[in-house]
Amino acid sequence: MASIFLKPNHPPHYIEATEAYRIAPDTDSPIKLRIASGGAGQSGLIRTFAEGFIKHHVKTTGAAPFAIAWMASDTTMSFNSLALKAVDMSITYHPVAEKTAIQQGIADRREYIWQDHWMLVGPRSNPANLSTTGSASIYDLFTQLFRACIETQNAKTPIRFLSRYDKSAANIKESNLWTAIGQTPWSYPHSSWYHTYVDFPFRALEVAALLGEYSLVDKGTWWSVEPWIREKLMVFKLGGDDEDDPLLNPAHALVSSKSDNKELAHEFVDWLTSEDGGQEVARTFTKNGVVLYSAAPPRKGLLSNSKL
Repeated sequence: MASIFLKPNHPPHYIEATEAYRIAPDTDSPIKLRIASGGAGQSGLIRTFAEGFIKHHVKTTGAAPFAIAWMASDTTMSFNSLALKAVDMSITYHPVAEKTAIQQGIADRREYIWQDHWMLVGPRSNPANLSTTGSASIYDLFTQLFRACIETQNAKTPIRFLSRYDKSAANIKESNLWTAIGQTPWSYPHSSWYHTYVDFPFRALEVAALLGEYSLVDKGTWWSVEPWIREKLMVFKLGGDDEDDPLLNPAHALVSSKSDNKELAHEFVDWLTSEDGGQEVARTFTKNGVVLYSAAPPRKGLLSNSKL
C-alpha cells in the first residue's frame, strides 16, 4: 500500500541503485530492471536471482546481457517506490498491503516467490528467563518478555526490546505481536524498555547483540550476519512453513503497472515462479551451510503459481 502518489504524467523518481548485478565477462551493460527489496538483498538472494535470470534470458533469447539493480528498501518504502515509478518490481512481505497496492493501481501483478521466517532472538544470558523448550507460543514469549521488561524498567540494567521502528516488515510484524497481547509500548507514554532503533536489518541485529537486547529478525538476516553477532544471541522461537504460523514471512513480487520494462519484468517473475528457475534458487540458497528460505507453496487447486 503506497502513501505517495504522482500525477500520471510525472516523470519517474530517481533512486540510486545499491548494487547492480551482471554476468561475467559483462561489466558495463545497461540496467534494465530495478528491484526494491530489503533483507533479501543483504543476504545475497536478490543477486542470485538476478544472475540466474540474466543467464536464462541470454541463453533462451540470444539477447545481449543486461544488468539488474537492487535498491535497498523496506516493505513500506518499496510500495512508495512503485508509486514513484522508481522501480520495475518490489519484494514485499505484507499480503493485505500488497493486494491494496494492486487496487491502488501501482502494481498489476503479485506472485508468491519464497518463504522466510521470523525469529525471536535475545541475549544468551536470557535475563527475561524466556522459555527455551520451543513449546511456548510466540504470544506466550512476548507476554513473558513484557512482564520482565516492566519489572526491570527502573533497574540498573533493564531488560529491553529493540524495534527497528521504521515501517519495515519486521516493525509491522513485531507491532502485530505486541498488540496481540494487548500492548502498544510505542504509544504515549512511551515505554522506556522499548528501544527504537531505525536502521536496516544487519545493523539493527548488531546493535541488539552489542546491547544485549531482545528483538525480532528474519531467518535470512540471522544467518547472513557476522558470526560474532549470533554468538552473543540465541533463538527463542523460529517460524515454520504453516500458512497459519504467525512467524511465517511470505515474500511476494509485485510488478509495477508503470514500468518501462514491463515485458521483461513479467518474464523475470515467470522465471522466479518456475520450478527449475527461481523456486530452485529459493529452496537451495544457503549461508554458512544453512538453507535460509523455503520455496513458495503451490496455489490451492493448482500445480504452480500463475498471474493474479
